[in-house]
This record gives sequence, structure tokens and C-alpha cells, in this order.
Amino acid sequence: MGVAGRPVEESDALVVKKAYYVLGISIAGLSLILLNWLDASAMMFDLMNIKRIILGAMYYMVPMATALAGFTVTQLPATFLLNRVGNRMPMFLGLVLNGLSLIFSTTSSYHTALFLRFLAGMGLGLYLAPSLLLTLGWWSVRGLTRWIQVAYLSSITVLLAISTAMITYITKTTVLYLGVASIVLSMIVLFTMKDVVIIKSASIMAVMNNPDVLMLAIAFSVPWGVYLGLIPLTMHVDGTAGTVALTASLVLTPLLYKYRHAVRVERRKMLFYATTILGGLMALMGIAPPNYVLVAVGFVFTVVLLSILYIINNLVSPILIVQSTSYLLTVSSTIGSIIMIVMGYAIQYLGTLGWITIGILMVISSLIYRILKITL
Repeated sequence: MGVAGRPVEESDALVVKKAYYVLGISIAGLSLILLNWLDASAMMFDLMNIKRIILGAMYYMVPMATALAGFTVTQLPATFLLNRVGNRMPMFLGLVLNGLSLIFSTTSSYHTALFLRFLAGMGLGLYLAPSLLLTLGWWSVRGLTRWIQVAYLSSITVLLAISTAMITYITKTTVLYLGVASIVLSMIVLFTMKDVVIIKSASIMAVMNNPDVLMLAIAFSVPWGVYLGLIPLTMHVDGTAGTVALTASLVLTPLLYKYRHAVRVERRKMLFYATTILGGLMALMGIAPPNYVLVAVGFVFTVVLLSILYIINNLVSPILIVQSTSYLLTVSSTIGSIIMIVMGYAIQYLGTLGWITIGILMVISSLIYRILKITL
């Protein structure tokens, strides 16, 4: 027997067709949000040249830090909405905020632009976890749709790299069309998609009471904040080629995850070594040609990110994965946005010594992995 009187074969075909639709809509929304969150934050459309001259490196750091702050404040609320009302509402709100941010992003006011960057970050924060859980929900419906989990997870890393490559094609006219597309897509999500995952029994407090998750988040905050801060700064200094070099390695995440068991190093040691190496590379950014270092920085950060997510996945119950990841990103993004500002000031006023200072700070943060009491 099938579903609603339909034959099994027909029911499976309908599920697969729906899975294509869910995956396509989810990726379309994510692409619009990342183009806004990354590209517009890196560009700021060269608003108020006097501001750029006075602030120097900080002109490029502050917009991304502001977007990261918006992302931070919506992580836990998005999880709460997901647990209480399902996927559609937070995804809808995320796309609406993203659309408004894009439509009004041609403002000539620097401070208004920063507020719009904050909305862009909120859009990503509200959209990311619910859309991910939506695809996971469809994965659990039929074995035939299991592939969409891998496809969506892969699309996140691919879109990060593509978004940085698209930055030269984003203009003031383009963002208006992207903003309208985001609003239209939000309506499509609200009226044509169904809530697949509602986990009312999963409490965020069960995660917040876990000291290991907190310590992981604190340690990860330095690499997270510095890497995101590098994107607009690299775009300013090295152009599209530099930002692509910095983010291209993220595309390798699915492949690295597939062969994760081939690495015999204990996970905490892997994080310690990778974060320490990343700190060394950051110190080199001030004394070596950046284009020779950016690819290595991107690859090592990918290893750090993958290791963090892998440990979280093994540390908590499957039902708490979303809550754990949201809590991790809330803490790491809060501290990371501050680190980003510190990074901007250090580079602007200390030059090469500033890069070395950031590298030392990252190495110090890696020591947290040596004292964790994680049981795996």
C-alpha cells in the first residue's frame, strides 16, 4: 500500500519530486542570503569615501562584524521558532529581512548601511538552521531522498566560494533585483512548503549546561572571527582572485568528511594542531605575499571547521544537534565579532606586528583544546 491510496511506486515518485522542490527552494534562498551577507558586506558600495579613508581597514571590518552580530542574535531565536512552529516561519522571516536589507542597501548613509548589514546577518541566522533541518526532515521520510542531505550540506560550502567570486558582478541595480527575488521567495516558502521538523522536546538548556560545547565555542571564536574578517579585507587588497583563493578550499569539506576516518590523529589533537598552524599562517600574512598564503589559510580553516562540527556531532544526542550548533555559533560569533574589530585595529595601527599579534592570539586559543574533558 502507498500513501493516501496511491501505489507505493507513485508515492515514492511524489516524495522524490517534492524532495527536488524542497532542495531547490532551500538552495535558492541560501544563495540570495549569502550574496547579501558576504558580497554586500565586503563591498558596502564604497559608501562615503571619506569614511573609508578615515577608517582604513576598519571600514571593511565593521560591516562584516555587524552582519556577524545580526547572525549571532538570531541563532537561538531561530532554534526556538523551529522547535515551536516548524521550519517555514523562521525561513520566511529570514528571507524577508534579507530582501529588505538588499532593497535598501543602496543608501548613501554609512550608519544606515551598517544597520542593513545587521539585518542581513539576522536573515542568515533565521534561515540557515531551519532550512538545514528541513532537508534533514525530508531525508528521514524516505531512503530515496537521503541524497538531499549531502547535496544541501555541500551547497553551503560551494555557495560560500561562489558568492565571493560573484562580488564583481554585484551592483546597486543588481541588489534591488536580488532583494525583490528574496521577498518573492519568502512568499513561496510560506505558502507552498510544509513544516517537516518540529522538535518541541529538545531543550536548549540541555546544551548550554554542557561545558565542553561552551569551551569549543570559545576556542573556535578566534578562527571564526578572523576568517570572516579576512573576506572583505582580502577583497579590498587582492580582489576577486584573493577571495576565491581564501574560500575555495571550503568546497573540499564533503570530500574531507567522507575520508575523515583515514586520519588517525585524535580529534582534539587535530583541532589543536590545525588551529596552531592557522595562527602561524596569520602571522605570515603581514610578512609574506598574501596570495601565497591565502589558499593554505582557507584549507586549514576548513579542517578546523570540519573538526569542530564533527566533534559536536559525536558529543551530543542526535536530537540536540541543531541546538548544539546554534549555541556553538552564538557564542563563537559573539566573541568572533569582537575579535574581528580587534583584528581591524591591530592591522591598521600595528601593521605586520598586528598580524603577528592575531596569530599569537589564535595559538593561545588553541590551548583550550588541550584542556577539554570531552569523552568520545
